[in-house]
Amino acid sequence: MAATQIDPAEARKEARTAAVLFLFVAALIVISALATAIWGLAALNLIALVGTLAVFGVLVAYAAGF
Repeated sequence: MAATQIDPAEARKEARTAAVLFLFVAALIVISALATAIWGLAALNLIALVGTLAVFGVLVAYAAGF
């Protein structure tokens, strides 16, 4: 198999995207923990509903070809 070269600009862009995604996930975890500490189990229900809507949105976008 032939090895392909990765463009340095593309590698930096992918690393930047990965860093943004990691920060987004870390922020979601912190917000979820704070909401659960403040509102208890009701916050977990809201977090689950938002997560369900997010997954549904991703599936619709995938089905639409994005």
